[in-house]
Amino acid sequence: MLQTGEIIIIALLALVVLGPNRLPDIARKMGKWTTELRSAAREITRGLEAEVNDIKEVGRELKAPMDEVKKPFTEIRDEVSGLGARGHEWKGPKPVSGPTPEDAMRDLEEMNRQAADEDSSAAPSPEETEPDEKTEE
Repeated sequence: MLQTGEIIIIALLALVVLGPNRLPDIARKMGKWTTELRSAAREITRGLEAEVNDIKEVGRELKAPMDEVKKPFTEIRDEVSGLGARGHEWKGPKPVSGPTPEDAMRDLEEMNRQAADEDSSAAPSPEETEPDEKTEE
């Protein structure tokens, strides 16, 4: 903004350059232009605010159907997360911490060994499947 001293200097320069006869007419024209500029600025502001409000309204209109689509999924998620705590209860000792990867690998190896033992006990041994050379003669 202009300070008082600056305004006085500008007014004196205008008086000297334009003269006392033309200065009032020029001041009136500048006042009208200022009024028109302010009016145009207000009109632009109102127009922009109206456009923003229209966009917000469209956003609200689009959000309502999206919420309706999300609602069943949210309900299912809540039910599933609720079942996690109620549906499966651990009956063993409460673990201090979760299993380590090493524990998981040991368990997997033991399960593979047990499966191999079961397979080998169920399958006939190679001695049983090979014909005896002595008995055939």
